[in-house]
Amino acid sequence: MIDTSFVIAAYNEEETIEKTLLALKMNERYKRSEIIVVNDGSKDQTKVVAEKHADQVISYSINKGKGHAMLLGWQRAKGEYIVCLDADLEESASEAFALIEPIRQTRADMTISIINPGKKSGMGVVKRRVQAIVYEKTGVKLEAPLSGQRAFHRKWLSVLLTKSYNGFGIETQMTIDLLKAGASCLEIPTTMKHREMGRDIKGFYHRLKQWIDIEKQLRGVQS
Repeated sequence: MIDTSFVIAAYNEEETIEKTLLALKMNERYKRSEIIVVNDGSKDQTKVVAEKHADQVISYSINKGKGHAMLLGWQRAKGEYIVCLDADLEESASEAFALIEPIRQTRADMTISIINPGKKSGMGVVKRRVQAIVYEKTGVKLEAPLSGQRAFHRKWLSVLLTKSYNGFGIETQMTIDLLKAGASCLEIPTTMKHREMGRDIKGFYHRLKQWIDIEKQLRGVQS
């Protein structure tokens, strides 16, 4: 019987995903776990690398966005606990196991990792916008509503799998959906690290895309 399903959406992550997957599999707590990678239309060798280590690799021929990818991964998950992770965590992915214990101990229905921003992080504009939206819609104040590192009990799939999620809007909307459905949420400080986009044109474009996806999601507009 599978205890925990790690679901990872990946797009062009050939340089980081192997270390991420190995960090999970080499952890002593990995027993009775599975890894599901959804290769979201990658143009590099992400699929090939993932197939070496993941239990399931699902591939799209074109990029459909993180929301579509995560939903498909959740549909395939067999574990009692489902952990959502980014592909670029590398060695720090081993901390993901800390997200499971509060749910196992029934102290929370969903956990979210708080990752301290690094020197190349953005200005926090999108984060503050999402914090305000989540509070407005649920009355809950969260430190890291955009974090892609989170876990939940599979009973909440009955809520999530009835929804449609739009690209980078998935974290915002699933947080709102679960909180409104009565799920309790616990944020956990970790030292997990992933690639920061910086404050240059590339970083600005990424955050703009994230913001647009979130606004589309909240307005029910599908890509």
